[in-house]
Amino acid sequence: MRFFNRKKTEVITPEIQAHNEALQNENDDLLDQIEALKLDVSELKSENQHLTERLSRSKYQQKLTKTGGGLAVLFISYMLLSLLGEPSRYMIWLLLIETVFIFMMLRGDEK
Repeated sequence: MRFFNRKKTEVITPEIQAHNEALQNENDDLLDQIEALKLDVSELKSENQHLTERLSRSKYQQKLTKTGGGLAVLFISYMLLSLLGEPSRYMIWLLLIETVFIFMMLRGDEK
C-alpha cells in the first residue's frame, strides 16, 4: 500500500514559485486576448451577415436578375421563332421590339 501513502518529495523553491506565477500571468493574458479575438470574430461575422443581406436586397442584384431573366426570355423567343420557321427578316424585328420592351421595363423599375 505504499503507492497511496507517498509523500511529496518535490520542494518548491521561491524561484520556481516566481516562474510559475509569471507563467500563470502570461497564460491569463493570453486567455484574455483569445476572448477578445473571439468577440471580434463574432462581431465580424454578424457584420458580414448584415452586409450580405443588404447586398441580396440591393437594386444592383435585382436589376442584374431581371436583366438575366429578360435575356433568357429573348433567347427562348429566338429558339421558338427558329423552330416555327419564321423568316429571318421578321425575326430580327420581333426580337428587337422584344429587347426594347424588356429594357424599357427595367428602366421603369428603377424609377
